[in-house]
Amino acid sequence: MDSTEHSIAGGSIVEGVRYHKLLSVLDRSLASVVDTFQLNDLRAIFPDLALEIPQKLADSHEQISSYLRNSANADFQAILMQYDMANKLADLDGLVKDAVERKQTSSELPASSMTPDAINRSRSVNIKRAELARLKGKLAQVQDENAKSIEELSNQRAILATEHNAIKGTMELISHVGVY
Repeated sequence: MDSTEHSIAGGSIVEGVRYHKLLSVLDRSLASVVDTFQLNDLRAIFPDLALEIPQKLADSHEQISSYLRNSANADFQAILMQYDMANKLADLDGLVKDAVERKQTSSELPASSMTPDAINRSRSVNIKRAELARLKGKLAQVQDENAKSIEELSNQRAILATEHNAIKGTMELISHVGVY
């Protein structure tokens, strides 16, 4: 989607497709209204002026038409700026574009074509994923605790084996010496 950006009073206004379409509708509407005010109608209203000074009447018609067009256009632009229509319509363009891209890349069926059971299962998928992540975290914590406990048990076994060997050596020494 095409968009142009203009800077007005330090702010940035992004003009998107919908904004340009809105401006086009304004131009066509103004043209249709202003074009109904024709020089021939003005000549019919002021026939004496049309005969005496036809160029001045034509110039007056052009000035009135121009004034109507410019005045209506200025009022409409003020309304567009007041409601920040350029940015709001650009945001809408972005939302529509994102929705179209999401629809094109999605392999899921629309909810309206799914059965109630399928809808419930699809909603429970996120809950199950969150629970699975929580349980994986808890499993990792238990595995860390187990690894620490195994290391501590190995250290205790090494200490017991050392003490056992020391006691065994003492017993052998006592039995050789004969003091019992």
